[in-house]
Amino acid sequence: MKAISYKYYILLTALLIITACSKEDVSENAARLRIKLTDATSLVFKELHVDINDISVFATDSTNIEGEWIPLEYSGGEYNLLTLMNGKTVQLVDQYFPSYKNIEKIKIQFGNNNRLVTVTDSPIPLQLSPEIIDGVVIDNVKADLATNVISSLIIDINAALSIREVNGNWFLKPAARAFPETHGGSIKGYVSPMEANPYVAIIQDTDTFFTFPEADGMFYFFGLNEGAWDIYLFANPESNYRDTVFTDTISEGQKLELTPRPLRLVFDAPSN
Repeated sequence: MKAISYKYYILLTALLIITACSKEDVSENAARLRIKLTDATSLVFKELHVDINDISVFATDSTNIEGEWIPLEYSGGEYNLLTLMNGKTVQLVDQYFPSYKNIEKIKIQFGNNNRLVTVTDSPIPLQLSPEIIDGVVIDNVKADLATNVISSLIIDINAALSIREVNGNWFLKPAARAFPETHGGSIKGYVSPMEANPYVAIIQDTDTFFTFPEADGMFYFFGLNEGAWDIYLFANPESNYRDTVFTDTISEGQKLELTPRPLRLVFDAPSN
């Protein structure tokens, strides 16, 4: 991968926590469902606001194997995803959900006030792609709810693949995955120096995720499949620091912390 000029190149990492169904369902047969939204990466923008109107889940159980869509008691809201990075969260809904349900799909319906803000503070309205007018459906969630257990799900939107421009018009078409919070492993590390304006990408097969480190250089990825991941540390090309790439491997559920701490980018002195 080539280095990218990104003084304002933004990672989107938002976690929105939701729990489902009605508080009247509180009983010994009730479960708790939490859904978290995370975001992967963006373009050269300072802000990205998404307008979420409704969220529902498709659930099956032993008495209804055909399944049904169940709307969550969610009143809607707008969120600047760029304020939520590297695990920061905001809670949207707290409800109970019938236990012994199997959550197989999640559906998100967006409003019409989605927008970008550029480095010049100019807002760009995002139109909804025709394919998502009726909502974005995320398949293969596979979450089983049990009595008196809080089940958390992650919705991960890859922003770099969710925004497109056609003839001067900008469109929102979220590319998303969803998985139980306990799924997979994680990679955590630290990069320096911050004068390099670094960002980090990890790649496995067709999966690519990006993040910008915190002020102390920390970066964090989670919900990762086991196996080998290529880890790219990119520096701003104008900083004269050298990009670095290496490979590390995680097992299922492993919380991998990269060493050394921090990973130091090499400075290339400009030639005369």
